[in-house]
Amino acid sequence: MSRLVASMALALVLALAAVTVSASTATVSQTSVIRATSHDELNRKWCAARTNIDHIIILPASLFVDSRVLTCDSGAYKLYRVVSGDDPDDFEYYIDPPFGKKNRLGCDGKAGLKMKVIAVNCRPE
Repeated sequence: MSRLVASMALALVLALAAVTVSASTATVSQTSVIRATSHDELNRKWCAARTNIDHIIILPASLFVDSRVLTCDSGAYKLYRVVSGDDPDDFEYYIDPPFGKKNRLGCDGKAGLKMKVIAVNCRPE
């Protein structure tokens, strides 16, 4: 009898593990990775990005130097960086969404001062 109970318990644990793995995979598939090497390429890809899922944007840190703007039909997103308050050897990078718009993305990231390529995390707001 105890072998039957142990076998059923093991089967239940494996079934729950399979459900958990498939659920976490679904979450991962709802994250987009966007790579861009120039402002024009970033603007094109950014404006086409879905605003209801998370994104990871990989791009040159130099795009944030002059507080540039990504201009889409939905409004203007401002790119800028500031020296980190917690660690003066790092920059904090931001892509701020247009104020007052629904279905928008807000992005931030942190990287060392000498990093040439960075990644920012974006999420729906």
